[in-house]
Amino acid sequence: MNKYSLATVIWGLAATLSGCVHASEQTAMSGTQESEISEALQFEPTGPLIPEISAIQPEDLLARPHVQKILKWARDARERNDIPLTTYTLYREYARTGAREPYQEPYYEKRELLTRETLAAWLDRDDSRIPRICDLIWNICEETTWVLPAHERGEQYIDLFAAETGAELAHVLLLLGARLPEEIRGRIREEVRDRILDPYLEFGEQYSWKSGRNNWTGVCAGSIGEQFLILEQDPERLAKALAMVVTQLDRFIKNAFEPDGVCLEGIGYWNYGLYHYVAFAEMLRERTGGRLDLLAHPKLKDIARYPFSVVLGPGLFASFSDSSPNASVMPFLAARLAERTGENSLLALTDQSTSWRIVTTLRNALWWDGKTLPLPEVTDLILPESGVARITGKLGTFDTVLAAKAGHNAEPHNHNDVGSFIVRAGKHIYLCDPGAGRYSREYFSAKRYENVFASSYGHSVPRINGRLQSTGPQFSGTLEQIGEKRIRIDFSRAWDYAPLRSAVREIEITSDAVLLEDRFIFEEGSHEVEEALVTWLPATVENATARIQSPEGSLVITVDEGVFRKEELTEACRENNKKEILTRLTVTRPLSAEGSFKFVMRFEPGTGSSN
Repeated sequence: MNKYSLATVIWGLAATLSGCVHASEQTAMSGTQESEISEALQFEPTGPLIPEISAIQPEDLLARPHVQKILKWARDARERNDIPLTTYTLYREYARTGAREPYQEPYYEKRELLTRETLAAWLDRDDSRIPRICDLIWNICEETTWVLPAHERGEQYIDLFAAETGAELAHVLLLLGARLPEEIRGRIREEVRDRILDPYLEFGEQYSWKSGRNNWTGVCAGSIGEQFLILEQDPERLAKALAMVVTQLDRFIKNAFEPDGVCLEGIGYWNYGLYHYVAFAEMLRERTGGRLDLLAHPKLKDIARYPFSVVLGPGLFASFSDSSPNASVMPFLAARLAERTGENSLLALTDQSTSWRIVTTLRNALWWDGKTLPLPEVTDLILPESGVARITGKLGTFDTVLAAKAGHNAEPHNHNDVGSFIVRAGKHIYLCDPGAGRYSREYFSAKRYENVFASSYGHSVPRINGRLQSTGPQFSGTLEQIGEKRIRIDFSRAWDYAPLRSAVREIEITSDAVLLEDRFIFEEGSHEVEEALVTWLPATVENATARIQSPEGSLVITVDEGVFRKEELTEACRENNKKEILTRLTVTRPLSAEGSFKFVMRFEPGTGSSN
């Protein structure tokens, strides 16, 4: 059998399974897939499912500077002697107030302590840590549920963090093995079986995350696949579970990433969704001797190219959707995807090598050599299918990057932001996309768009006759390149406002300025249009000029007609736990049948500034 042929068969089966077919047809195809997987599982690996555990000598591993940092971080777990409390009262705080933090913070802290203690015991060969590791495992196993209160859906439900908790415990067992007492090893097997493996076999195709639409499928199905590979001894159960996991992960690759590889959830969720997809895929490849190789999927190269597509500069990313401008690619993802797809730009985007997860931190130590590549030149990129664009140039001597999006207002982790754009010059972002609001019950409810960080009020897009952009896939825009450094976004359909006939935004970088023009066509009558530009930096306004300031200088914005007003969203930022204050710079005037706004943005360097 060819190395990739079975994977190709499984992709085809999974794609068919995800379509509209009769239940009997699904059963027949599932059986075929199970038999193919059973055949692949006949291979008997001679080493661990993560072969680097035995292939890399400890002294060689510890010679890597980043592994020394991981070890120091792990050893420092002894500074904390208690076990964080995850109590009933904290759990029910979410039901009372909608706040996630009271329960989630100690929940994550407990799992981080387990990761740190386990890695220290493994890297140092330090059995004095085993009792505390056992206490942490026992405490986690005593939790009434591993499901976070924000995700509570019923007794048999598996959410992101229940799935990850099972994967964490399975990895501790994989790493420490017989160094743990049999009672602890048995408790891990029992709890993971009861909370994850058995429910998944019975209900796996009933969970909403099976659809593959977002990061949930990659995290949940991938995590569960890891647990079955590590813990399941029954070959029939294993084949049945893996058939379902592979089907769901195929949907994830198909549906969570656009045809051009773009992740509309943003760079943070690109990382998160792939953590367990890649970890499971490589364990599966090892378990089947290469007969099942999910990373050979032809779409993976485009997916691996995505992070560099939204780079604005060193350590800066386009923060569309619930994302952040300050991000990086998890090192083990960068290393393995660069190796498997040839997308070496990922190795210029790595940073933090520790997290609360042993799944990721262990692989950062094993798969990454600690080296980063120089950042490639950030160039123009137009992805009209996903509605994402990046244009580069200079404002004076300062390298400048402009990122913009069209898309629609029902994307995963959606913001109502068709037409939103970002301007970075030098080391600073002057016009921003504000990124995620505070995660709470209301933020993931019908009240989401009352939050300025999700609504168009907090983005650099117009408000038309007092109306913000509307929510839904029909409220959308299109993007096209119309010149070497010029793009056009048609966002006529982003507002539910019948008199609006056309709304078009054109943005261009010239030799010394960023030019923005919005043109509107209405039916008869007068229609008030408020243009808004948003920034995290200090700003001042004077008549037709706004000035956004950084230590390097100022972005000076002039409008062709009207006066700027400044609104600091202090209360909204406080409620969303933001340290800075988001500022809206607005120009408002009435338009009749046709009208436009023209903005010119130039950069004035500060004293002593340099590029």
